[in-house]
Amino acid sequence: MRKSGFYFIMLLMIVSCAGFKNNDSMKMDKDNVKNITGTYRNLPATPGGFYVRTLSDVFDRNTNMFKWKEKYSHQNVIVKLELIKKNRLHVEIADSENFLFSKDLRVKLKKDGYLYLKEKRLMIDGIPLVFGGWNIQKSRFAIDADQNLIIQSNYFFCNGIFILMSDWKMFHYHLTFEKI
Repeated sequence: MRKSGFYFIMLLMIVSCAGFKNNDSMKMDKDNVKNITGTYRNLPATPGGFYVRTLSDVFDRNTNMFKWKEKYSHQNVIVKLELIKKNRLHVEIADSENFLFSKDLRVKLKKDGYLYLKEKRLMIDGIPLVFGGWNIQKSRFAIDADQNLIIQSNYFFCNGIFILMSDWKMFHYHLTFEKI
C-alpha cells in the first residue's frame, strides 16, 4: 500500500507540473491554425531564457540536462513548420548548408486557442532522486497579428542526491520568433 501511495504521488507531480499561465491575447481556431505553416528564425526576437533559448530547443534538444553543448549552432539555422494534418506538425531544422532534423510531431488545438505539442519531452538523467533527476518540457504555440510564432514553454526539473538533498524548479518562457 505504501508503494502504491508513493507511485501515486510521483504520478501527480509529473502530470501536474509545468502548467501554463492563461493568456487570452492570442487565439487560434480551426480556420487560422494553418497560419503556423512557414519558415522561422531559430533565434527569438524577444530575449530568451536559460533552458529554452531557441526554436530548435523546443522541437529537438539534448535530452541530457547535464550536457551544456548546444545541439545546433545558432547562426543561420532556420526552422520550417507545416501543419500536415489537424494533429500533425512537420518540423524541419536546417542551416545554410545542411538539412539537420526532420520529424512529424503530434499536436492538438485546444479550446484556449493554443496549439499544444503533445510530446512533453520527459528526460531522465542518472537514477532520479538517488543521483540524478528528471525534467519535463511542455510547449504551446500561437500566431500573433504580425504572423510571428509565439511559443510558451514551461520547463520543470527535479534533481536529487540520496533523496535527502532534492530540489525542483519550474521556468516559464514566452518567446517570439519572426517569420521569414
